[in-house]
Amino acid sequence: MKPLPLVVLAASSALVAVAPASGVVVPSTLGNTGTNPMSVALDAQGNAYTANWGANSVSKVAAGGGPGGAPWPVAVGNGPWGIGIDAGGTVYVTNSNSNNVSKVSPAGSVTGTFATQTGPLGMALDASGNVYTANLNGVNGNSITRISAAGAVTNPFATAATGGNPYDVALDPDGNLFTANVIGDSVSKFTALGTAVGAPWPVSVGAGADPWAVVTDWQGNVYTANGGAGGHSVSKITPAGTVTTVAIAGGSGPKGLTLDSAGNVYTANTSNASVSKITPAGAVSVLASGSPLNAPQDIVVDADGNLYVANYSGNNVIKLTPTAGEIAPAPPATPAAPTAVAGTGAATVTMPANPLDKRYGVPTSYTVAAVEDPSRTCTVTVPATSCEVTGLTPGSSYTFTARAVLNAWQTAASGASAAITPAAPAPTPSSTPSSAAAPAPLPSTESAPSVRVTGLIAVVTARGARLKSTVVVSGAGTIRQVATTARGKKRVTRCRLSRTVTTAGSYSVACNMGATGRVALRASALRLRVVTTFTPASGAVVSSTRTVTAKRRR
Repeated sequence: MKPLPLVVLAASSALVAVAPASGVVVPSTLGNTGTNPMSVALDAQGNAYTANWGANSVSKVAAGGGPGGAPWPVAVGNGPWGIGIDAGGTVYVTNSNSNNVSKVSPAGSVTGTFATQTGPLGMALDASGNVYTANLNGVNGNSITRISAAGAVTNPFATAATGGNPYDVALDPDGNLFTANVIGDSVSKFTALGTAVGAPWPVSVGAGADPWAVVTDWQGNVYTANGGAGGHSVSKITPAGTVTTVAIAGGSGPKGLTLDSAGNVYTANTSNASVSKITPAGAVSVLASGSPLNAPQDIVVDADGNLYVANYSGNNVIKLTPTAGEIAPAPPATPAAPTAVAGTGAATVTMPANPLDKRYGVPTSYTVAAVEDPSRTCTVTVPATSCEVTGLTPGSSYTFTARAVLNAWQTAASGASAAITPAAPAPTPSSTPSSAAAPAPLPSTESAPSVRVTGLIAVVTARGARLKSTVVVSGAGTIRQVATTARGKKRVTRCRLSRTVTTAGSYSVACNMGATGRVALRASALRLRVVTTFTPASGAVVSSTRTVTAKRRR
């Protein structure tokens, strides 16, 4: 199967010419590739890899520019189209004409070939290293193939309601799959088990739109690059299936699509050799246009906020370097699996050190959830490294995953922790004989730092509002409490307190929201997330997260 013709289309009333933003990016040629690079991906070191449709090969371009060295380029199957790289640097490429996927080691050796349905095009990888391909046609109809990290092929993994000729596939943070259906001008949704989701899916993005590429964000919204004569746009589909479409003024034939960690959308516009940016508010600008761009086919963003473009007719990779940080970095990496220690009807979950993001540092927080009961959660607020999940059933087995929050982006879930089993509370003696001798004191031991919050309530008066609670800590240190409410993607601090304690025990605290909180309550009730952190005199920082609703008082 050959790519669709690359036709330069005249601007319609929906495509108003817009001049490139002067000085926003500096374009440069990073390095040459094989003939007709269809897609581009980056490894953890910043090296770029392309699937070269016309050369039946995969090229490597060094992070600093120039060829990746022997043995690259590497010969693969017939008609390479989609490309992806797992956490270990292994490269996967779909071969659209030989109906298979090639697996290439970081050293440049082909270590596996996996059969798919007919015409595999776009590709997606999940956090566990499983590969999913969008198959243009197939003996079982338009389909998705799944290749596990161990090499087991489920072929097909999903077949129903793909809408016709799926060109691309994407995963959301919960593992749901989405296909961009060119013939159907639609997007289909599948569960993590491969089951087609019904109404409102498949969702139409407009007649003649030809959605070529699809990506998702941290909130589960889906975006498509609509490269057809009825498109020249980007569509956003909410989890509920509501569609908003933005025309790409100054951009024609968008085929490549990527998102940065601030939610900005970038498109590689094949028909008029340009790259566009769409902000979350829908503002459109042209970042680059004309030479050295030449039928750009795919686009990706790195951890520094640079864009990389697969130049289909230029046979190279173009790097767009921002002049003043106008492009946010790529979304943060999924964190490593946490560890868990069982308690009494609870578990203390600890996060390992996460790799530093080049611009934003460590995540601001981690949201922890029990796999067996996702309603049981807690939040690790950095610099704390652990939190307590309460309300667990004694004697039941639990594992835990975590999602990192960085620059407003929440990642997909990590791998699961090892299983733990919470204990039941010790029975309380019914009575103690008066003649019984007092038990000998236990030897002094140093326990792990802990914090527990009980009796959390919101007190609203005519003059103000405050939160009251009892904080139980394991020793001397500092108790800090911060209460926040959500405002869109951001959180607003409503109150904070700090108290130094000299011994283990229970302490009554009050976090005062004052007149500002009272004013906010005039509009509506406030759902507050209350993070209580204990910094012990020695040992790791621990925290506990609770929620409480403060209701307005008239």
